[in-house]
Amino acid sequence: MAGLKVAISGFLGFWFLRTVFALNKKTVINGDRWEEILSTGRPVLICCWHGRLLFPVFRWNQEGTHALAGLHMDAEIISRIGEKLGWSMLRGSSSRGGVKVYKQLLDTLEKRGRVFITPDGPRGPEQEIKQGTIKSAEQTDAIIVPISGQASRRWEIKNWDTFVVPKPFGRIVNVVGEPIDVLKLGEETELSKKLRQAMNKTEKDADAWIDGKI
Repeated sequence: MAGLKVAISGFLGFWFLRTVFALNKKTVINGDRWEEILSTGRPVLICCWHGRLLFPVFRWNQEGTHALAGLHMDAEIISRIGEKLGWSMLRGSSSRGGVKVYKQLLDTLEKRGRVFITPDGPRGPEQEIKQGTIKSAEQTDAIIVPISGQASRRWEIKNWDTFVVPKPFGRIVNVVGEPIDVLKLGEETELSKKLRQAMNKTEKDADAWIDGKI
């Protein structure tokens, strides 16, 4: 029964969200940064807070990029939606399948691949970076790219975080934040602090653009 529920939710969720995103006007801020990062040939770790994950999921789905998702039911639904959009999913979390998925993450990055993760997912605490994010970037010399988005018309679902779902007939913005090169930073604590600051700024920039402040 659970499998049927997931299958139905994934199918309906995909078509609902695809329709919603199609009915919004979309803008990308600092898109040139993305092109510059790809031109380096380095591995790329794309980071977005869990509450805003739908925005990059529906924007960078055709970039040959992998995405990391947990094993609980909500993550299974998101994974099915992601696969329909063209993402290659890596499955696991810190509590289940952690060792296996971490090896897959490292293997993908070591092959100069691109992986999208939510450093505070799958269950929080909100906007708290898991150390696996930092360690994987350091071990593979990846460039970290903070990304966020916002919608002018939206639902905000309160759980352990605030999960944003766009409504139709509005505006959607994706913001590519200032990239972080692990080769230019020192200690692990410095990288974690800088990443959190960069992710928060990127999210604030997305909100400011929607509010007409930038």
